Amino acid sequence: MKKAGYIHLIKHKSGIFLNFFNLGFIQISNIAVQLLLFPIILRIIGIESFGLVTVINAYSLMIGVLVNYGTNQSGIKDIALVKTDITQLSKLFFTIYQTRILLFLLSILVILFLYAIDLPNIKYVLFAIPIILAETINPIFFFTGIEKLTLYNTANLLAKISSACMIIFLFNPAAGAWWVNFYLGMGNLVLYAIVLLYAIRKYQLEWQPIAKDGIRKILKENSFLISNNITVHLQQSFFLFVLQGFSTPLILGAYSILDKIMASVRMMIVAFTYAIYPNVAIQYEANRNSWIQYKKQVNQWLAVFFLLFAIGLFFGSELIVQLLTGTNNELAETYIKTAALVPFFMALNTLNMVELLIKNQYKGLFYCSGFLLLVAIIVGSLFIKNMQPIQFGLYTLLIEIAALAITSFYIKKIS
Repeated sequence: MKKAGYIHLIKHKSGIFLNFFNLGFIQISNIAVQLLLFPIILRIIGIESFGLVTVINAYSLMIGVLVNYGTNQSGIKDIALVKTDITQLSKLFFTIYQTRILLFLLSILVILFLYAIDLPNIKYVLFAIPIILAETINPIFFFTGIEKLTLYNTANLLAKISSACMIIFLFNPAAGAWWVNFYLGMGNLVLYAIVLLYAIRKYQLEWQPIAKDGIRKILKENSFLISNNITVHLQQSFFLFVLQGFSTPLILGAYSILDKIMASVRMMIVAFTYAIYPNVAIQYEANRNSWIQYKKQVNQWLAVFFLLFAIGLFFGSELIVQLLTGTNNELAETYIKTAALVPFFMALNTLNMVELLIKNQYKGLFYCSGFLLLVAIIVGSLFIKNMQPIQFGLYTLLIEIAALAITSFYIKKIS
């Protein structure tokens, strides 16, 4: 009996490690390509246009979050629970995509309407539609749920390399900076489509008629989850959006560099979260008492790693900016130094988010994120009105501290 239990433990930990390796590889490839593209894009379009491209990219990803409607999170757990039942797996798989496609079509209608009334910079959003469509068909929830990520890894890496090659070899600055996001989206779109079709064929997923009841169920059950995701995205990007209208292109460009760095770090942390989520969800249902000790041990390791990471960011800020931009930018360096502890607080909050997800506390997630968005709006407005541009990096730090405090308080309240 002990031997069987030991073997189960080894398999369980090996599964988490393999998931983390695979998902970490995805995020590392994302980060590597972003770091490769930073200096190239900046030198081609300039720091002023880079800020606007970053803002539109954030808008497009927010629309992608809306179209996914929380299925990238709820779908992982749902797929993990029915992965051995082809009938139920097929039904869940196609219902998720039917919901996404419906929301994608609605979002396109809105974009076309805004284009028809000639909204400023809407052409940038129009050319970013491939980013939105790529997120619509992104099958990461499926491969994470069944814990088979090798193929997805390869496709994801090829997608990022394809986008990089298109920008390097096809992009013409005279044609307009909006083409940058177009090429960023096209690589993902083509490779995600190939992997999606492979998944349908490989796992014998049978097409399901449009399931109105299933779509309604997702729209209802994920309403708090999508509200949480949108508010989280707004909380992360609100200040960037505000800077677009209330600062100079140079300030927006410098802050965009910080935003891209923190987005890359967030992807690493998301990799860890997704790696443990399927196993933790199943284990939590089997034995809920072990979660507290597990969370404490993991948080200790995360704290040590990201404190060292923060030290590296602070003392390496000048080198980081030079590597990314090819020039010295004191304002960007100051932002990085000021926000060096942001990844530390991000990491400490990640298991709070996992705990709320495995407990199906979608409403709690919404309340926490809604309150945090309110904090972000108030703090962001105060910063724009009262603070000097050199202090804007503090905004990111304060928001991450607030995020950790709010979720910790809510978890303690419901425990």
